[in-house]
Formats: sequence, C-alpha cells, structure tokens
Amino acid sequence: MELTYQCPNCSAVGEASPIESIPSVTCGGCALKRDMHPGSTENGALKSCAWCGTEDLYIQKDFPQGLGLMIVIVGFAISTVFWYYEMPVLTYVVLLASALLDMALFYRVPDVTICYRCLGQYRGMGSNPSGRFKMFDLAIGERYRQERLRVEQLKGERAAADAASSPERAG
Repeated sequence: MELTYQCPNCSAVGEASPIESIPSVTCGGCALKRDMHPGSTENGALKSCAWCGTEDLYIQKDFPQGLGLMIVIVGFAISTVFWYYEMPVLTYVVLLASALLDMALFYRVPDVTICYRCLGQYRGMGSNPSGRFKMFDLAIGERYRQERLRVEQLKGERAAADAASSPERAG
C-alpha cells in the first residue's frame, strides 16, 4: 500500500511505499523524519492513518475532478451546437455518449482512501479492507476542517507573540 502525504514542516508532497514495512518516513524537501503510527495496518489491511493515527478515513474515486468536469462541459457544448442546428437526435446521442463515458470511467477508476485529519491518501491493496471505509461524511469532514483552522490560527498567534517578544533591531 502506498501513502501520499504532505509534510507538516515544509508542505512538500511525498510518497511512502510500502507503508506496512517502513517504520518512518523522511521528507524529501526538508529532511524531517517522522515515525509511522504502529498498528495502523493489520495483516496488510489499513486500520487507521499511518501518518496521523486517526481512524476516520473515507474513500473517493481516484480521478481528477477537472477532467470529469471537462467531459461534461465538452459534451454539453457539442450538444448545444447540434441543438442550435436543429439536430435533436445527434444532440441526445452526444449527451448519452458523454454520460456513458462518465459511467465507464466511474467503474474503471479505482478508489483512494483519504484521511480526514491529515488528508493523506492511501492507494493499493488493503487500502479499504472489505469496504470498511465509507464515502465522505460532511459532518466528520467539517469537524476536521475546523480542527485544521484552529491549528493554523494558533500557529499564527504563536508567530505573532514570538515576533512581539523578540527584541526589535534599530536599522
């Protein structure tokens, strides 16, 4: 199983693989070494986030949203041209083709498991053992979003307090 994470120190995106057998990860951007949470996997199956330790994870399709939106917009644009030229059959054929393409991609694209807290992404065998993790839950997502906002606010307050307490240099 592979983990894609964001370094809390330098915000660089990194990858760790296989997470079942590595005890720690070193950031490629700032060389920060971080230990993986023990017990996050069991028998090759993900139980909790190996990066932050939370058990709140969700799944979504591992597909770029921009590409999906582009398929819909292009299908709509082409169908409007046919509709303008009073070709309703071709209009519906284009709309049906774009819907079928979207449905085919939905069933072909694998899922990715994402941590609500650190937004780490897990791919590969064992990332969603026997359907343990469900689709995104707005209530849980909002709770962790508020947590991230509070952490950022505290970091900002701490930085402001450190700047205020440091001696000013006359220039």
